[in-house]
Amino acid sequence: MSPFNALPQLGSAAIREAYPRTYAAFCSMPEGEVWFERLVELDLHRYRLLAAPQPMVFFGMASESQPAVGGTFDVIVAGGCFGLIVGATLAAHYGWRVLVFDRHWVGRTHRDWNISRGELQRLSEAGLFTPSEMEAFITAEYDGGFVKFHAEGCYLAAEPLWFDDVLTVAVSSDRLLAQCRQKLLATEGSRCLDQATLERVQVEAEGVTVVVRQVEEGRLAFRGQLFIDTMGTLSPIARQLNPRETVSYLCPTVGTIATGFATGSAADEVNARVGEILVTTEHAREGRQLLWEGFAGQDGEFTTYLFHYAPVEAIERLSLLALFERYFETLPQYKRPGAGFAFRRPVFGYIPGLHHVGLGPQKRTAAHRVLLLGDAASLNSPLTFCGFGSLVRNLRRITHLIDLALKGQHLDEASLRLINAYEPGVAIMAAFTRYMVADDGEDPKAVNELLNIVVEALHQLPPSVRTGLFQDCMGWGDFVKLMLQMQKLHPNIWEAVPRKLGVVYTWAWVLNFIEFSSFALQKQLAAVAGEFGQGVREDFYNYANYYRYALA
Repeated sequence: MSPFNALPQLGSAAIREAYPRTYAAFCSMPEGEVWFERLVELDLHRYRLLAAPQPMVFFGMASESQPAVGGTFDVIVAGGCFGLIVGATLAAHYGWRVLVFDRHWVGRTHRDWNISRGELQRLSEAGLFTPSEMEAFITAEYDGGFVKFHAEGCYLAAEPLWFDDVLTVAVSSDRLLAQCRQKLLATEGSRCLDQATLERVQVEAEGVTVVVRQVEEGRLAFRGQLFIDTMGTLSPIARQLNPRETVSYLCPTVGTIATGFATGSAADEVNARVGEILVTTEHAREGRQLLWEGFAGQDGEFTTYLFHYAPVEAIERLSLLALFERYFETLPQYKRPGAGFAFRRPVFGYIPGLHHVGLGPQKRTAAHRVLLLGDAASLNSPLTFCGFGSLVRNLRRITHLIDLALKGQHLDEASLRLINAYEPGVAIMAAFTRYMVADDGEDPKAVNELLNIVVEALHQLPPSVRTGLFQDCMGWGDFVKLMLQMQKLHPNIWEAVPRKLGVVYTWAWVLNFIEFSSFALQKQLAAVAGEFGQGVREDFYNYANYYRYALA
């Protein structure tokens, strides 16, 4: 169970003694106490994944008294980060009246993002930003980025794998979200509500009533056509709809934005023209294979992340506080502080992953007039590190289909599930998360050994294969090429599959591959037939198929 009965304060003796490096670092940061409170809140909330969910969505007529309705909207969105991006697009581009609320502040997050220039263009294609508006929140652009894994004692040692089209643009989340908030508020009838905690969602035949508790105004009720949950990995609604399993794995992620690192071309120095996408500096220990990410921002800032993968059942390994203490201990070995070094602010969070067992979608991502998006849905591969890239790549599809669903009143569960459609290709890659987990009693070099084999295989394949892997869009043919190339490099590599996955997950992986193969064939037939697409008819189900088979 949780080691704390209440949220500990930054200056408490318990924190100073248990996490001395974390205590000192947060004390040195602007608004350190505020960020620490959010960190501890999120850290303790992970225990809810193992607890029975408390219902928050109710269907039919309300059985208890509710506040008077204080406003009517077309769409009500819980979650002021990814939800604000979706809400701003629905309001500014499609003209819907949207309410976005958050228990903290709408438009402020505890992460910064990086992405590619090509992917960022999707924000313009979705109708959210013009190209000139996007330049305002781009803080840096790199010549390229690389992945490099520790190889001491491994079967082979791969050279760094370079990319020129993956995670090469740094984005200020604060600036991007501020623009989203401004666009949403400029749309007549739309609103942002800060410091509002969700209490109840009452779904009826003709609409949905959402009750929140706002810090200053108390209990408030709002009426809408559709409720969207973007409350992230620990969403109580996601757990209610999926009581058996919301996520299979979590990737706890911690880091900072800092200035004053030593600069240069050495491994422990910062090169502002290069992004470090994935780097390991040691083998696994204490049941965690730690990975680093680093990228430059504006005005000499450099963001570093430290993270690892673990199954949800290993709940004690998933502590953000414990990982932060390790981060502050080992950061100087990854990137050496120079003169005038200072921490600006922390970045942290959980990235979810779901191991799909069986054919078809295994997670319930919608109910009548209720839709889960982003990390609440957990349909992107956790190997892509952050839900931001997945959201951006799919923003046009998601918002266009929501627009068509609202116009046609396709708000039943079966229809809404088509909006964040399950993709077999993503499911089969998500299974590889299991190989990023350092198991008890396993050879400490096992994870790095596999990663070096993967990187060496990618070296010998066309660049499009590595791009597809790191952008959640690997096709069937490229996947097969990668598997065969790994087999050539290490003929006995597949003998470890049953040992690592176990019987159930090994058969699940086989089923995933069969399903992926079938989907690839369907996709080819759809492309040849050309029966779906723009210009045929402005219809929800037509476009759901159009986007599903990647014809957009």
